Amino acid sequence: MKNNIKSPLSPDSKTEFVRKIKSNKIIRQYKKLGIDISYLLKEHKSISVFKCLKTGYKFYFPFDIAGDSIFYEHLQKFDWYYMPWKWEHEIAKDYIEDGQNILEVGCAHGAFLKKINKLFNLNEVIGLELNETAEIQNSKWRIINKFIQDFQIENKNKFDLVCSFEVLEHIAEVNSFLEAKVNCLKVGGKLIIAVPNNETYMGKSKSPLNFPPHHMGLWDTLSLKSLSKLFPLKLVNIHYEELQSYHVDEYMNSELYSKYPYILGAILRKIDRITGKYKKNKINVENRRNSINGHTILAVFEKI
Repeated sequence: MKNNIKSPLSPDSKTEFVRKIKSNKIIRQYKKLGIDISYLLKEHKSISVFKCLKTGYKFYFPFDIAGDSIFYEHLQKFDWYYMPWKWEHEIAKDYIEDGQNILEVGCAHGAFLKKINKLFNLNEVIGLELNETAEIQNSKWRIINKFIQDFQIENKNKFDLVCSFEVLEHIAEVNSFLEAKVNCLKVGGKLIIAVPNNETYMGKSKSPLNFPPHHMGLWDTLSLKSLSKLFPLKLVNIHYEELQSYHVDEYMNSELYSKYPYILGAILRKIDRITGKYKKNKINVENRRNSINGHTILAVFEKI
């Protein structure tokens, strides 16, 4: 059967089918987190992965299964879901200067906005966040509940830096999302995008968080670099996060056990824990984690 699925990143590009995942499998995995996603997957019996041939971007299909506000309210109950200051924030701050206008898209509770206002004397700082129940405004920064596609209409060519951290992978309609972000930038301004790096253990992970309704796209170096082909952008730099200590167990699960069926992998992991093999392997990974690419990849572009 002919594939007529359009790429959400480059609509004029051809796509190819990669694989299919049974919806019930994803539903069962989320139930282990105490989250029922069956209403989001609707009547779809399976979820497909397609690849955009022009950009290398892999995405989930259908597009109408992305998480809603109820889904993200469940995730926000976990302490580990929103870390106030992460590796990507530390990298991004080095591209900020005093007097700039900064826009963060998907700013959560505004932790990054608060921190950079302490570090720099900034002109205007705005965060967009759809999952907050109320807008926030003070003398230094504000959070607005608005889609970037709507926000950009009256804010074109305004910002020196536009950033998003672990946001793009949640978006199904990525083309209009990215276009709106670029429109908000001044010529010469910086666009910073941080996403999970699916070239690393993330691409092998069986964690439900790398599947819909949480993630709708699977980014890597190639697909991020391709943005300079689609938008008036010049790639400035690519940064790779080193494996963090709190991701070592997830890394080991992906690298050592994901090649097996889920139940068999769980049994082998348990055996390794009992025999002490798991502990030895973990020590080895922790000793060399600075040389292992971790969860996140961050790309910096300049608007031309």
